[in-house]
Amino acid sequence: MTSDITFGLTLCAALALPGVTQAQEAELKIGIAASLTGAYAPYAEVEGARCMAEKLNAAGQGPKVTLLVEDTRSEPQLSVTIAQKFLDQGAQVITGIPFPDSLIPLAQLAAPYGATVFSAPNTQVEMQVAGFENFLAGAVPDPVNGAATAEAAYKAGARTALLMTSADAGSWSEMLPEWFGQSFEHHGGRVVGRLTHTMGTNDWSPQIAQIKAMDPAPDAIMISSVLPDVGILIRQLQANGYQGWIIGSDGFDDPSLEGTVADAAALDKVLFATHGPTGLGSSIDTFLTGCRDAGFKVQGIFDALGADMVLESHAAAVKAGSTDPAAIRAALRAEGGNPGITAPMISYAENGGFPVKTVPVIGFKDGKRVLVADSLPSFVPDWR
Repeated sequence: MTSDITFGLTLCAALALPGVTQAQEAELKIGIAASLTGAYAPYAEVEGARCMAEKLNAAGQGPKVTLLVEDTRSEPQLSVTIAQKFLDQGAQVITGIPFPDSLIPLAQLAAPYGATVFSAPNTQVEMQVAGFENFLAGAVPDPVNGAATAEAAYKAGARTALLMTSADAGSWSEMLPEWFGQSFEHHGGRVVGRLTHTMGTNDWSPQIAQIKAMDPAPDAIMISSVLPDVGILIRQLQANGYQGWIIGSDGFDDPSLEGTVADAAALDKVLFATHGPTGLGSSIDTFLTGCRDAGFKVQGIFDALGADMVLESHAAAVKAGSTDPAAIRAALRAEGGNPGITAPMISYAENGGFPVKTVPVIGFKDGKRVLVADSLPSFVPDWR
């Protein structure tokens, strides 16, 4: 979806379906228990969701979209309390902090209401393994993300890797580096060490001292963590003479990365896998620019995922000719998929709980983002 014109054409095509009249007279309520403040605020999807809701409501086709938004302060338990309020207000779709300690209780709460928990940025396998019928993730699972960067790192020349893990954010921070390692070794590389860390680290000197003691130094260091932590790590590694690759996940994908690292040259050996190419003049960038021009404070890819959640849910309601929550979920899972922002069409028919999508790997040249790869990785560890 590359512009408002394309958006309009896609929307019109989606609306040329039976049952539109009934859907037009109804209301689609989406409840977002959002990290507007706290550690996960850089990854909130709210502004993109708001932008898409305004576009859909201005088009005047299909059900009116009403967003219910409250701040969780990045606290999982608070997100559960807020989500219950949304369910009591009739929300057909809800979401919360994109980690299992929030999403598992949300899925359990939503089940008696027939509502769908649609976590736009969730990547953790816990939700897929649990097999909740009423859960959808907007992104591919972490093993796929880790596999994509492993393939790119090996192709870039890395042959040895150090894994940095944390238990603070579930499998995303603890297991994603391990899945990277399994994929890296499948391609012929070797994992030569492991270190641990905690979220909120701004002094990486203990880990860096251990890295400097390794002889030879690893070709690549893999970490799945958040900003500003990872930006500070990159800066401190470079300042201490590390010259290898620094590999990350979608936690690297925020415009503040470049500002936190500061030195453009330090970015030239950074790779990360994400949910769609941004900062490269892509169709996602076109959408985000349009939102900014309309006054929405969108930041990046996570806002595009929030827009996906709203657009797909609305298209599913139109396809179903109903705002009944079970009918919407059936249409979300139906063959053929529904239109999105991070991909032209997004389908859940194949995998049930997560979409079929390619995985962009972003690198840097002279401090500017470049697209290294955008495909399905050739090997993914067995995570089921």
